[in-house]
Amino acid sequence: MIAKEISKDVETTGASPETTCYSMTIFTQRWREIREFYTTILDAKIVSERADRYCEIELGGVPMCLRKCEFGEMVTYMHLYVATTNRQPVLEELRKRGIIVTHVGPYTNFRDPEGRVIKLSDNKTIVA
Repeated sequence: MIAKEISKDVETTGASPETTCYSMTIFTQRWREIREFYTTILDAKIVSERADRYCEIELGGVPMCLRKCEFGEMVTYMHLYVATTNRQPVLEELRKRGIIVTHVGPYTNFRDPEGRVIKLSDNKTIVA
């Protein structure tokens, strides 16, 4: 029923006003290290937190949740695309910590402590 209504809304307006994505959860086995990485290096804003379990953050306007694997969840894998006009402080901190940084096309690539790829660019890039 819900899918049918969403489909109808999208057909008539291009989007569904009743449907929003309010968060994306990244499950991790290295909670403290991942929290520190996203909040310190990528400067994500902490919205709420329960110590050693989860941390709701906002990164560039995107709501995310860092959550410890506790009940058989698998570590989340993804590519994260971040645009910023001031990459230098991030790159300096990455290099200071010994994190490998590569450059391919418009992206500066590196990985978080669990291996998730983060692609940093000056502007939002559209894949055509």
